[in-house]
Amino acid sequence: MSFMTRLIVLLIAAGPALGSCTSGGVIGDVMPHWAGGLPKNAPPRPGTPEYDAYRQKLEAEAGRDKSKDPPKAKSEGESPNQALPPIH
Repeated sequence: MSFMTRLIVLLIAAGPALGSCTSGGVIGDVMPHWAGGLPKNAPPRPGTPEYDAYRQKLEAEAGRDKSKDPPKAKSEGESPNQALPPIH
């Protein structure tokens, strides 16, 4: 077999074998974001002490009275022309 054929066979065989190593979710935790890992602002994994603190923070925020908060600015996803009827 030629070198290119061997390389293709090796990649086809190694792809699923290496892909099966990610079932624990550990690989994505240590990979950089540009290579497919978790982004910097991802919440912590369940079962860790950081996750418990994160959940407590979320629950405290959910229980807070938000009626006195200043109005939020429109986000990028909102259309400025929401008063226009949809085109069918």
